[in-house]
Amino acid sequence: MSSISAPSILSFSRLSRIVTDIKARADITRTEATTGRREDITAATNGDVGGAHLLKKAVDDVKAYKSLLTLGQNRAQRTQSVLGGIVGGSVRLGTEALSALGRGDQQALDAIAIDARSTIHGIFGTLNTVEAGRALFGGDVTDRPPLASADLLLADIEAIMAGAVDAADAQAQIDFYFNDPAGGFATSIYLGGANKAPPVEIAPGVRIDVSATAADQPIKDMISGLAALATHGSATFADASVVIDAGAKSALSADTSITIMRSAIGVGEARISDAMSRYDAEEAVLTGLFNDRTARDQFEAASELKLLESQLEASYLLTSRLARLSLANFIR
Repeated sequence: MSSISAPSILSFSRLSRIVTDIKARADITRTEATTGRREDITAATNGDVGGAHLLKKAVDDVKAYKSLLTLGQNRAQRTQSVLGGIVGGSVRLGTEALSALGRGDQQALDAIAIDARSTIHGIFGTLNTVEAGRALFGGDVTDRPPLASADLLLADIEAIMAGAVDAADAQAQIDFYFNDPAGGFATSIYLGGANKAPPVEIAPGVRIDVSATAADQPIKDMISGLAALATHGSATFADASVVIDAGAKSALSADTSITIMRSAIGVGEARISDAMSRYDAEEAVLTGLFNDRTARDQFEAASELKLLESQLEASYLLTSRLARLSLANFIR
């Protein structure tokens, strides 16, 4: 009959506890080697867990601000790019229209009308740009394109041209259409919000506006001028050249007014950039303080883990040998 001596049983039990302890230490060290962070925060901070948590919250708050600033910065940059892109065609067409009008070149004016129609379609498509799933030029309404069909707008202006009794009447109706709250642009074309997009918070309680909407006056003036150039052929009154002249000048002035818009956004971009730099420095300091209290050197942890794994293998081997101890094995 085989038996195991009392000392062997005690040794086996003691070794089993050692193995369990080594396994627990290895699991903790393995996690620390991966995360670079002490698992036992209480011990790492000498009991000041609250202070460590406050530092961690401060770091997280800074990261949250930086994330919002990055979104605002991207939005501002995209807005700048779009505004810069739409103004070129307007300036070119305004210049060409005034030149053709000055030399009485009706054929050139007809070609400009076709070009202006195409340019308006392009501007509408660009102003309906989506950035990070949000309409860029829709103000505080971001879940849909801010502008309806360009064809609808052109049809409305064509109807105004066809029904006006003279140039003054046509210009008055176009002005009402674009600039009155009851006009067609506000009621049928602009589908965005009445307010600007939420401002970017660069610090607690400090917010800056870096947005633009498709209903901002410089943009409406540009579209209005191009629409007059695109639809002058529908006019039934004699002095259509007056409307063409006004439309060309409105299209040309878009360069100055939109440049002013872009300058204001540029000031906001600079403030966002400054805030990002401040938060980068603040994050570095706070992260350093938090790491001083809770960080674990990953190379050191990996070395310790390797040692623990070696000890664990040796312990398993000893446990296996003890488990096979019997009188028969002993006298063999």
